[in-house]
Amino acid sequence: MKAQRYRLALGGGAYGPGDVPPLTISMVQVVKGPDLPDWQPESIIAELDPPIEWHGQLVSHVTLSPRYATDTLSSITDRGGVVAVGRVLPGNDPLGWTELIPSALHYWGVGTLCALSV
Repeated sequence: MKAQRYRLALGGGAYGPGDVPPLTISMVQVVKGPDLPDWQPESIIAELDPPIEWHGQLVSHVTLSPRYATDTLSSITDRGGVVAVGRVLPGNDPLGWTELIPSALHYWGVGTLCALSV
């Protein structure tokens, strides 16, 4: 059985890089957030299918967190929604993480997430 796939569209201007086309992603795992101000207690690591090159760097994984306090990880994976998106920097393998590593991430912006038909 194939994992649920999602469409992730990043914002432009003040909300995102503006030069990233809509991405197809699959959720990989939930990890604990760092104990720092303005970080969510948990986030999702997702894999891009296919990976993309952005400004000369390969992007294969992103992190997703609910953007609004009214949303949860469950609600965004069930119904989609507005998410905060982090780009996992090259040279980092998030598949072994049990907690997000802030120095291995670049805040990429705000995006909208919706499930794709299977």
